[in-house]
Amino acid sequence: MNEDRDFSFGYMSTIQMVSQYEALLRQGKNPFFDVADFERIIEFYFESDNAKRAAEAINIASQIHPYSSEIQLKRIELLIVDGNYRQAIQHLNVLIKIESNCSEAYYLKGQCHLGLNEFEMAEIAFDKALSDASDDRVDLLCRIASLYQDITEFNSAISYLVEAYGIDNHSMHINFELGYCYECVGDYPLSIKHYNHCLDINPFSSDAWFNLGLVYTRTGDFEKAVEAYDYAIAVDPMNSAAIHNKANTLVTIGKYHEAIDELTELIAYEPKNSSLYVSMGDCYERIGNYDKAMASYLKGLEIFPSCAEAYFGIGIVKLRTMQPHLALDYINKALAIEPENYDFWLGMARVKYEVNKIDEALDAYRQATILNPDEPEAYIGLAETLLYKESFADVVELYNSIADRFSQTYPLKVICAAAMYLQNKPNKAVELLKGAKMIDSAAIDEFFSILPTVNDEYFVSKLKLL
Repeated sequence: MNEDRDFSFGYMSTIQMVSQYEALLRQGKNPFFDVADFERIIEFYFESDNAKRAAEAINIASQIHPYSSEIQLKRIELLIVDGNYRQAIQHLNVLIKIESNCSEAYYLKGQCHLGLNEFEMAEIAFDKALSDASDDRVDLLCRIASLYQDITEFNSAISYLVEAYGIDNHSMHINFELGYCYECVGDYPLSIKHYNHCLDINPFSSDAWFNLGLVYTRTGDFEKAVEAYDYAIAVDPMNSAAIHNKANTLVTIGKYHEAIDELTELIAYEPKNSSLYVSMGDCYERIGNYDKAMASYLKGLEIFPSCAEAYFGIGIVKLRTMQPHLALDYINKALAIEPENYDFWLGMARVKYEVNKIDEALDAYRQATILNPDEPEAYIGLAETLLYKESFADVVELYNSIADRFSQTYPLKVICAAAMYLQNKPNKAVELLKGAKMIDSAAIDEFFSILPTVNDEYFVSKLKLL
């Protein structure tokens, strides 16, 4: 708490200093401050994204302190902010010749090389900055890591943060940044380790609990994710992102009533957030409460009349309540707003199938596969519809074209096996079903749900041996 109070006083002192500086300018007087004070004033303008004021302060400071390397560095920072990296490097090279030990100049030079995508040159400059560093090496390592994070070079950021961690492994900041970087590169065990270390240091960090929840969500450990979000909310009851993510996670694990409770709480904080009502409608739809689902979707549209998700949700409710033609109207409205939405095309395909427009259903499934070729669901729907149409050769052709990409998607193997059997190729069907059963033991039952009238005793006996 003392650190927070010191920061607050320091910030207020800077505000007062900037106010005094600006008052002198308005009065036409010469604003004389020492170098350190000018640095604070200029930095204030940088942090306020006021490059014009920063440039003005740098020019005045240069007139008063023409030989100050600190003020020259601020001028170079302004060039970097404006993207003038080559010009900044020229100034830095001159300054480095004058200043024999200038860690900050090499740091800025490395930043320029990063801006120019000259990564080897950047690394050389950062190494020199670190070798010349006489002050806080940990702080410099973290600043360099931050530059790499800004350009999403997370592995490079990690290398500097790991060195900083070796010097100070009890730093909340270092552990948090390591947790985040490891999360970004997909090393979730190390990410969890460092977020937990953050919480060992400060168990009341809502941000650390929230990020830990994100990692658990990505690893599929949804119960732990919900627990982490609960702690984030307990520390900061106004953490709407944690409440929202908790609700989404509860939906993922089928706890729709609990998700509704969370969304109800969140709506109290954000009553004009249409997406919350859409999420609420989705929960009600999944538990079969279609009246409340409709009410939620309509409320979302009342707030945001162009809410495509709300139109789509109403379309799904209409489909569930045996009104497929009305479902088509609403899903068409959703697609008019978001014509490249994968889920909307999937929904459209299912409705077209329900109204027996098979060719149009196939077209919708194909459009979905174009929009998201890495998701198997549209391919499964396409294969099922081709099978229904008795286009058995097309089913096999489709399966062969995507088998390598979806080798662990057993429903595709089952559908293709059905097509093979109906083409009088029972041995190939058995081979496919063998592979499908190795992925999921329910594969054989699903095959018989597709072809319940199979009465080939020899074929059935072979399946029993799988």
